[in-house]
Amino acid sequence: MSKPLLTILIVLFVLGIGTVSAAETKDEQFLLSEDTYKALNQAQELMEKESYPQAQQQLNNLLDKVEKGSYEQAVVLQTLGFLYSSLEQYKKATDTFQRALDLDALPKDVTHTLRYNLAQLLIADGQYKKGIPLMEEWLSAEKKPDNTVYVLLASAYYQIENFSKAADRINIAIKNDKTPKEDWYRLLLSSYLSLKHYKSAINVLEVLITRYPDKKVYWEQLSALYMQQNKEFTSLAVKMLAKRLDLTEPKTLVNLSDMYRYLAVPFKAGQLLEQGMQQKVIPRNYDNLNKLADSWLAARENQRAAETLNVMITMDNTGESHLKLSQIYIRTEQWGKVVDTLSSAINKLKGNKLGQTHLMLGTAYYHLDNLEQAKDQFIKAAAFDAQKKQAGQWLQHINSLLEKKDEPAA
Repeated sequence: MSKPLLTILIVLFVLGIGTVSAAETKDEQFLLSEDTYKALNQAQELMEKESYPQAQQQLNNLLDKVEKGSYEQAVVLQTLGFLYSSLEQYKKATDTFQRALDLDALPKDVTHTLRYNLAQLLIADGQYKKGIPLMEEWLSAEKKPDNTVYVLLASAYYQIENFSKAADRINIAIKNDKTPKEDWYRLLLSSYLSLKHYKSAINVLEVLITRYPDKKVYWEQLSALYMQQNKEFTSLAVKMLAKRLDLTEPKTLVNLSDMYRYLAVPFKAGQLLEQGMQQKVIPRNYDNLNKLADSWLAARENQRAAETLNVMITMDNTGESHLKLSQIYIRTEQWGKVVDTLSSAINKLKGNKLGQTHLMLGTAYYHLDNLEQAKDQFIKAAAFDAQKKQAGQWLQHINSLLEKKDEPAA
């Protein structure tokens, strides 16, 4: 432990305790006697000067004088624990901190922080089975834990081969951080592989590939996992893709997503493209967004596809994106949105696609119970060969409804 950090800790845990806690307690149970306070202050000064043998002697002498089981004994033990920590005598430090905690004589906030320090020391000293429960206890009572706690716990769980807990804790760390570290993903990957959760491991590798496309080891591991799952063709395709293309080029990842769509795994294609765009490895241009929308459409991820297409229509002068978006709205029976989307694209489309637009608009108006508008759109659609038959059937049906509507009531 560095000298500045040691000084801060002692100031917080020795000199500050009496004044803070006395205000909170009527019986002044957390106040130090004047003699104890002076002796602790002298020990602190010796520790700041790195005169550790003298400080240790002072604290041991003081330990013999204070009342057994008292608040003063807990504070002296705590200070002695910090001294052992600074000397890197971690076994003595953990034993001493534990004795201080066992007295149950310190204020709640001090006990809480001391529990954290002890848990850290135990884990750092390789005493995982003692340190993990203590850190979990601290975590359950901490309102705003630092993200590094989850990483520390994940590493500790991995050391005792509790891979499920390791994956759980490192997943939390990854979600909490805007820029998760590569090592965290590697720990998550190792945990999933140890659990034989190969599908989850593949997902982690795809994230690693989007973040570090030039590291061939991740491509090789991905290929090996597909082979392990008896997906020989996919395994070979990944391997060949890594071999033939420049792994620093965004095109590599785009081609990998194309391969997933070709192999009828559109959801993975969408995930890969989305991750690549989020990490700014794959350009967020019209062509790549179009691939992303097609992936979500093929995977029946209507909401994700609609979100992507809504971005695309601002870049699209052809009306193609409007058509795809309207097909989603028809599929989900959002007829008002069909009308709004296609009305803004009708001047952009030509040929059979224009005929398709009139047919879709007619269908939307029909479901909105606007028969006259529907009839008008179906008449326009009937002028196109590809839509002539279907539009004619719709017109017969609508004319029949309009005739019934015009008949006088009996």
